[in-house]
Amino acid sequence: MQPANPPPLYTLLTELVSWTLERTVDIPKRHRFTFGQRIENLSLDALLLCVNALFAHRSRKPALLSELNLRFEELRVLWRLVQQQGWISQQQLIFIIGRIDEAGRMTGGWLRQMEGRPEKGGP
Repeated sequence: MQPANPPPLYTLLTELVSWTLERTVDIPKRHRFTFGQRIENLSLDALLLCVNALFAHRSRKPALLSELNLRFEELRVLWRLVQQQGWISQQQLIFIIGRIDEAGRMTGGWLRQMEGRPEKGGP
Protein backbone atom coordinates (compact mmCIF):
# COMPACT_ATOMS: atom_id res chain seq x y z
CA MET A 1 0.00 0.00 0.00
CA GLN A 2 1.35 3.41 -0.98
CA PRO A 3 1.37 6.12 1.70
CA ALA A 4 -1.57 8.57 1.34
CA ASN A 5 0.73 11.59 0.90
CA PRO A 6 4.00 10.01 -0.15
CA PRO A 7 7.06 11.92 1.00
CA PRO A 8 9.34 13.28 -1.74
CA LEU A 9 11.99 10.64 -1.02
CA TYR A 10 9.48 7.84 -1.55
CA THR A 11 8.29 9.43 -4.80
CA LEU A 12 11.86 9.91 -6.02
CA LEU A 13 12.75 6.30 -5.25
CA THR A 14 9.71 4.91 -7.06
CA GLU A 15 10.77 6.96 -10.11
CA LEU A 16 14.34 5.69 -9.71
CA VAL A 17 13.13 2.06 -9.65
CA SER A 18 11.00 2.62 -12.74
CA TRP A 19 13.88 4.25 -14.67
CA THR A 20 16.21 1.46 -13.56
CA LEU A 21 13.89 -1.29 -14.78
CA GLU A 22 13.68 0.42 -18.19
CA ARG A 23 17.49 0.64 -18.49
CA THR A 24 18.66 -2.71 -17.16
CA VAL A 25 16.89 -4.61 -19.96
CA ASP A 26 19.45 -3.08 -22.34
CA ILE A 27 22.38 -4.68 -20.52
CA PRO A 28 23.73 -7.57 -22.63
CA LYS A 29 22.20 -10.89 -21.63
CA ARG A 30 25.47 -12.42 -20.43
CA HIS A 31 25.94 -9.52 -17.96
CA ARG A 32 22.30 -8.90 -17.07
CA PHE A 33 22.37 -11.15 -14.01
CA THR A 34 25.63 -9.73 -12.68
CA PHE A 35 24.84 -6.07 -13.20
CA GLY A 36 21.18 -5.69 -14.16
CA GLN A 37 19.67 -7.84 -11.48
CA ARG A 38 22.04 -6.48 -8.83
CA ILE A 39 21.13 -2.88 -9.70
CA GLU A 40 17.42 -3.72 -9.80
CA ASN A 41 17.63 -5.42 -6.41
CA LEU A 42 19.58 -2.55 -4.84
CA SER A 43 17.06 -0.05 -6.21
CA LEU A 44 14.17 -2.06 -4.82
CA ASP A 45 16.02 -2.49 -1.51
CA ALA A 46 16.43 1.30 -1.32
CA LEU A 47 12.70 1.81 -1.88
CA LEU A 48 11.82 -0.80 0.75
CA LEU A 49 14.26 0.70 3.26
CA CYS A 50 12.53 4.03 2.75
CA VAL A 51 9.13 2.40 3.38
CA ASN A 52 10.49 0.70 6.49
CA ALA A 53 11.91 4.00 7.75
CA LEU A 54 8.56 5.72 7.18
CA PHE A 55 6.77 3.25 9.41
CA ALA A 56 9.53 2.29 11.86
CA HIS A 57 9.74 3.35 15.47
CA ARG A 58 11.82 6.50 15.89
CA SER A 59 14.64 4.54 17.52
CA ARG A 60 15.06 2.33 14.40
CA LYS A 61 14.94 5.09 11.79
CA PRO A 62 18.59 6.23 11.97
CA ALA A 63 19.88 2.70 11.32
CA LEU A 64 17.50 2.26 8.39
CA LEU A 65 18.45 5.62 6.91
CA SER A 66 22.17 4.85 7.26
CA GLU A 67 21.56 1.56 5.46
CA LEU A 68 19.69 3.47 2.77
CA ASN A 69 22.69 5.76 2.26
CA LEU A 70 24.90 2.70 1.82
CA ARG A 71 22.54 1.37 -0.89
CA PHE A 72 22.88 4.71 -2.71
CA GLU A 73 26.67 4.42 -2.69
CA GLU A 74 26.48 0.85 -4.01
CA LEU A 75 24.17 2.00 -6.79
CA ARG A 76 26.54 4.81 -7.76
CA VAL A 77 29.42 2.33 -8.09
CA LEU A 78 27.44 -0.14 -10.20
CA TRP A 79 25.95 2.51 -12.50
CA ARG A 80 29.45 3.90 -13.13
CA LEU A 81 30.65 0.41 -14.08
CA VAL A 82 27.66 -0.05 -16.38
CA GLN A 83 28.46 3.25 -18.10
CA GLN A 84 32.14 2.33 -18.44
CA GLN A 85 31.03 -0.80 -20.30
CA GLY A 86 29.01 1.36 -22.68
CA TRP A 87 25.63 -0.05 -21.67
CA ILE A 88 24.28 3.41 -20.79
CA SER A 89 25.34 6.80 -22.09
CA GLN A 90 27.26 9.45 -20.20
CA GLN A 91 24.04 11.53 -20.11
CA GLN A 92 22.13 8.63 -18.59
CA LEU A 93 24.85 8.21 -15.96
CA ILE A 94 24.73 11.91 -15.12
CA PHE A 95 20.93 11.67 -14.81
CA ILE A 96 20.86 8.61 -12.55
CA ILE A 97 23.77 9.73 -10.36
CA GLY A 98 22.03 13.09 -9.97
CA ARG A 99 18.84 11.37 -8.85
CA ILE A 100 20.74 9.13 -6.43
CA ASP A 101 22.58 12.19 -5.06
CA GLU A 102 19.27 13.98 -4.59
CA ALA A 103 17.88 10.97 -2.71
CA GLY A 104 21.04 10.91 -0.58
CA ARG A 105 20.60 14.60 0.32
CA MET A 106 16.99 13.94 1.31
CA THR A 107 18.06 10.98 3.43
CA GLY A 108 20.83 13.03 5.06
CA GLY A 109 18.36 15.80 5.86
CA TRP A 110 15.99 13.26 7.40
CA LEU A 111 18.85 11.88 9.52
CA ARG A 112 19.90 15.36 10.67
CA GLN A 113 16.30 16.16 11.54
CA MET A 114 16.08 12.98 13.61
CA GLU A 115 19.29 13.87 15.44
CA GLY A 116 18.13 17.44 16.03
CA ARG A 117 21.04 18.91 14.07
CA PRO A 118 20.56 21.90 11.78
CA GLU A 119 20.58 21.40 8.02
CA LYS A 120 23.87 22.05 6.22
CA GLY A 121 24.25 25.69 5.31
CA GLY A 122 21.76 26.66 8.00
CA PRO A 123 22.31 28.81 11.11
